[in-house]
Formats: sequence, structure tokens, C-alpha cells
Amino acid sequence: MTNLIQWAVPLLFVLFLWWFSSGLIMMLYGRSQRTIRWGFGAATVLAILSIGGLMATRHSQDPFSVYLAFACGTVLWGWLIASYYLGFITGPIPSLSANDPKVQRWSQLRGWSRFFTALRTCLYHEVASLAVILLVAVLTWSYPNRWGLWTLLSLWIMHSSGKLNVFLGVRNFHVEFLPSDLRYLGALLVRRNINWLFPFSVLGASSVALYFFYQVLAAGPAAEDAIGFFLVGLMISLGVLEHWLLVLPLPVALWGWGVRTLPEPQTVEAEIS
Repeated sequence: MTNLIQWAVPLLFVLFLWWFSSGLIMMLYGRSQRTIRWGFGAATVLAILSIGGLMATRHSQDPFSVYLAFACGTVLWGWLIASYYLGFITGPIPSLSANDPKVQRWSQLRGWSRFFTALRTCLYHEVASLAVILLVAVLTWSYPNRWGLWTLLSLWIMHSSGKLNVFLGVRNFHVEFLPSDLRYLGALLVRRNINWLFPFSVLGASSVALYFFYQVLAAGPAAEDAIGFFLVGLMISLGVLEHWLLVLPLPVALWGWGVRTLPEPQTVEAEIS
């Protein structure tokens, strides 16, 4: 019974962070610009505090420090996600209307032309993500507690894999759940039941997660690294679940409690003005 509780706590902790943070960001979609700015401002304050949290916990691998480092890494990733989906850090291509002639021509692009056009819509965000990961690596690499770094890196890799799979074509991606300013990206997407990258993404991520869980079992629950391996392994497993949600016709509510039917872009613009 004690062992069950010992593993239930990190499981519930990861589920809460994953479900609550994604829903919180989605809740801001379609709100007024003032609300979005205040929300992102609050997220920025939390991100700065998370950097301080990583520096404060990097010397120790006691359970509290590992949990806090994991939470700080998750918050930093949440800030990066919010910066893109709320329109603060995107790419060289500005937000466009889905009816823009340039956007309508994108559906005719193929191969690398389509890929580089898609990359230009998020290039600044990718650079910002790498910069934050590098900063966390510099701050924690020489210290025993690097779980914030491994958390942030795992989330970035899983999200990048998810974006590539969506770009190559999946069955169950809903453009209408994107913020109105990003719905023009639908012109760059294709719909397929599955794509060639998906099996490699799922197999690779599942293998890493299983390796992490093996380290937990091999070391035992009392080992210093056990909690860290378990937390990051669970987060990677949730990333694998999100990949499956892209190809299986499952209820959309699983994406997060903040998902709702958003107003059309014209309605949003009228509300803001």
C-alpha cells in the first residue's frame, strides 16, 4: 500500500501539471487582447521565478528539490508554448487572414517549399525555445539536479515531433481549436490517416520512457534519481498519448479542460476593436 501511494503522488502531480497548464493556455484563446497580455505577463513572471527555482534546487536531489525542478521546467515550457500560441513570439511571416491570397496559394506548395514556409511561421519561437533550453543547461549542467533541464528538453522534443507529424498529415487535428490568428496555418496542412514519421516518433519516445521506468525499477523507489526518472518518464508517456490522439478519433475533451468552440476570426477582431 505504501509503494502504491509512493508512485501515485508523482503520477497525479504530472497529470495535474499536464492537464491544468494546457487547459489554462487554451482558456486564453479568443479572449480580448488586454486579457491575453495580462495572462502572458503573469506567465512571464512565473517563468522568471522558475529560473530562480532551478538555480535554488540545482544543488540537491532530495524529493522536494526534484519535484520543484520538474515543475519549474514545465512552467518554462508552458511560457514558451504560450508565447507562440498567444502570438507574442512566432516567426518572420506575420499573422495572416485565412482568406489572404498569399495563404490560399500555400495549398499548392509541395515538398521543401511547404516545409520552409511553415518554418517561417514559427522560426523565432524555435530559436527562443533553443535559447531557453541552452540557458537552463548552462545554469544546471554542472550540478546534480538537472531534472528541470531533462523535463524542458523532453517537452520540446515531444512537441517538435508532434508539430512535424501534424505537418506531414494526421487524422485528428482540429484547426478550429487554434487561436484565430493562427488558423491560417491550416493552408499548410494536409490530412492523412497516418504519416511515415509517426511510427518512429511513437517508438522512439516509448523506448525512452520505458528506459526511464526501467531505471526506476532497477534503482528502487528510495534511490535519489528514482523520482526524477519517474516524473520525466510519465511526461514523455503523456507526449506519446498526445501523438496517438492525433491519429485516433478520440473525444476532443481529452486535450484539456480549456478547449471550447472558439468564435470565428471576424468575431474576435470585432470584440477586440
